[in-house]
Amino acid sequence: MKKIIVSWMGFGIVMLLSFLSCGFLIYLLSKADYSFNRLIVSRHASLIPFSNINAPFPEVLSKEEFLSEVRYFGNLKEEFDLLEEGILGKIFSAFQLHPWVYKVLDVQREGPKNLKVMLEFRNPVLVVPISHPIDQIEASENFRVVDSNGVILPKNAPQLGLPVLARPLPFPSGKAGVQWKNDQVVLCAKILDYCSGIALPNDCLIELKDGNVLIYSEKDFFKIVWSPLSKDEQLSNQELGERKSVLKSRYSSWIQSGMKNSFIMDFSVEFQK
Repeated sequence: MKKIIVSWMGFGIVMLLSFLSCGFLIYLLSKADYSFNRLIVSRHASLIPFSNINAPFPEVLSKEEFLSEVRYFGNLKEEFDLLEEGILGKIFSAFQLHPWVYKVLDVQREGPKNLKVMLEFRNPVLVVPISHPIDQIEASENFRVVDSNGVILPKNAPQLGLPVLARPLPFPSGKAGVQWKNDQVVLCAKILDYCSGIALPNDCLIELKDGNVLIYSEKDFFKIVWSPLSKDEQLSNQELGERKSVLKSRYSSWIQSGMKNSFIMDFSVEFQK
């Protein structure tokens, strides 16, 4: 009889422990399910449309067009996860790949559900005519525009009012966002950036001749002769500052005089080494 009682008691204890174990397991599963659901909700809340990013955009593009192109260059989806590891770096790289972007200054969180991107854009300074026959290329391919570093800008870059390279060149081998592999283009673009403190005539031509860069307008009797700067970096920077100051001062005086006489600024004479 005692053996039967002990046997039933053992069975009861086993059953009780089984029920307790099952209950505890159900409790753990329910907690895990709750946590998983919270994770899914959290992840869904962290998905942000790329088009919502707060960023400036070039004048020739709308914000939607610009962000769409950035997403294409960066191979990114229409939505991004703010909680994804390394997402800020991916977005930084995507913006930097766009040919209109000179520099990505910063990418930072803007509140809990968005990003703010600070950019510096490339400025068009020079129009380069293309020497290909017109009937073989599109009208937009007859000219290309570069920035102050000689970097090729997209086809939609504005051309009106910019100086034009005096002699046409073959179509560049590089794409938009890449520096034109031509020393004359790069040097002329750099000199135009140096002269950005004055307003050049609308019909200005520019060329490299005998080691000097010539900027001129036959219509307005306007001419700048920019000779090479010193090869010493410190002296070069000092000389560049002096040239900019003299150029701006002479130009201002010419404007105040009503542009009655011709404007000629020959640095090969005034800054002889």
